[in-house]
Amino acid sequence: MKIKKKLLWGFGLLFIVVMIFGAISVYYIKIISETSNVTLKNNYKTLTFTREMRSVLDENDLPLMSRASGAFDLALQKQENNITEPGEKKATDSLRHAFTLLIDRLSDLNQKQQAERSARLQLKRIEELNMHAIELKNEYTHSTVSKATLYLGSMAFITFLILFILIVNFPGFILNPLRELTDGLDQVSRKNYDTRLKFNTSEEFTQLAGAFNTMIVNLGEQENADLTKIIAAELRIKILIEEMQDVVFGINEKQEILFINHQANKILKLGEKSLVGQSVLELSKSSHLLKMILENNDVENPLKIDLDGNVLYFKQKSIEVVVPNLKTDFDTLQVASYPAGMIHILKEING
Repeated sequence: MKIKKKLLWGFGLLFIVVMIFGAISVYYIKIISETSNVTLKNNYKTLTFTREMRSVLDENDLPLMSRASGAFDLALQKQENNITEPGEKKATDSLRHAFTLLIDRLSDLNQKQQAERSARLQLKRIEELNMHAIELKNEYTHSTVSKATLYLGSMAFITFLILFILIVNFPGFILNPLRELTDGLDQVSRKNYDTRLKFNTSEEFTQLAGAFNTMIVNLGEQENADLTKIIAAELRIKILIEEMQDVVFGINEKQEILFINHQANKILKLGEKSLVGQSVLELSKSSHLLKMILENNDVENPLKIDLDGNVLYFKQKSIEVVVPNLKTDFDTLQVASYPAGMIHILKEING
């Protein structure tokens, strides 16, 4: 799967969870708000109206004066317009009937007292209905709050879990392949062409690993081809030098023997063991002729050598090997050179 698709899946899922989280929050906040501010408000109004009517009965003697009966009737009308609970309308109608008897001029005092008791009974009934409704709605509100807390807590946990997975896995998902790629490049810089990368995290990194491995194979093949060419060239030069009748040997910048042909070894008498890599300074301690060649600055005049009683004359030629040192400095190719050793050639001439 591509990195882009994984990111879309991860952040898309997180976006959906956050949207659900927000929707649930808005839904339950609306329910709690409606329950608290609208429904309960009507119940509290009813309790206010019943309190006003009971106060009229408590504070006035029978028969009620017109002012008291007007206050009672006004509160009763408000209650009749604020019926919200089952059974409340029947109790309110009974209260209206009792109030009608209570203010009837034709009824005697005994009938008015019975109407008062009936009115108080209906007021009590209306209050009980609304108090019970308040308790139920309060329990419903608490249940709604608990339910909302559970749902919102679950969504918060899911959100945290998704974020945790993204935080834990995403850096490793990107950084681990980059670290392996860095290690691979470090191995390439050390000419270790057996290094291979294998990524299974995404298509992009899989393609990167494939391109890296192809590059490594090509570099290894190129290195082998170049090394083969160098070895072949060295072998040809070695054979050529070995077949020369002249004395030829070369030293590097560290004053070590690079190559020496059979004729040179025969004249210099340095022994049969391999001389390549040995210091000419150490060899010159046991070979006066080698020391003389190294210290000879008068290459114009023939060099006189006594070889087993025979005096031979050689024309000496010393060639300094200078190799180029190319480097790029501020986008400009800088060409320099440094000495890489000497090649000494002794050609026999007639004295």
